[in-house]
Amino acid sequence: MAMDPTADVRFTRMYEAYYADVLAYCARRVSRTDAEDVANEVFTVLWRKIDIVESDTAAAWLYSVAYRAITNRWRGAARHRKLRERLGGLGYHPPDTIDTIVVRRDQDRRVLDAVARLKSTDQEVLRLSAWEELTAPEIAQVVGCSVSTAEQRLHRAKKRLAKVLSPSLERSIAAAPLTAEEGGRQ
Repeated sequence: MAMDPTADVRFTRMYEAYYADVLAYCARRVSRTDAEDVANEVFTVLWRKIDIVESDTAAAWLYSVAYRAITNRWRGAARHRKLRERLGGLGYHPPDTIDTIVVRRDQDRRVLDAVARLKSTDQEVLRLSAWEELTAPEIAQVVGCSVSTAEQRLHRAKKRLAKVLSPSLERSIAAAPLTAEEGGRQ
């Protein structure tokens, strides 16, 4: 099958426009080294499929490919970890991801801890919405569901996150001393 003569130009434009975003998406989910590997894998797939990728949906399509590549890595890591445990409990400790390295403030850590307590599907839709700033139709394309399902998943994930966060927030508010304006001591 002959490639469209404008494919090189289209690929180059998409690469220049989206590589940094795809790499950042990956780096928030896997180690920096793995993120670079996944991003390169995503653009290899784009090269092979350039004739079917539309420019106006390219970002969501690329995130969708990255999502699947990352979940494959996670499954592979889980299989590897289980094998190591069966072979003598050598103890696997995954490297810090970019969010654990960069985000160190207490409140941010609480949110990240709360997100980590959610199901992986809830985590992903929240990240796609908050970090990648994708709309519900784009999230639907990435995770492979209908727009209404994506909207429901995002709404439910936000509710579950709020439920997980509320006891933590109540404790931190209760532990904080009141200011003079709030009726505390001066």
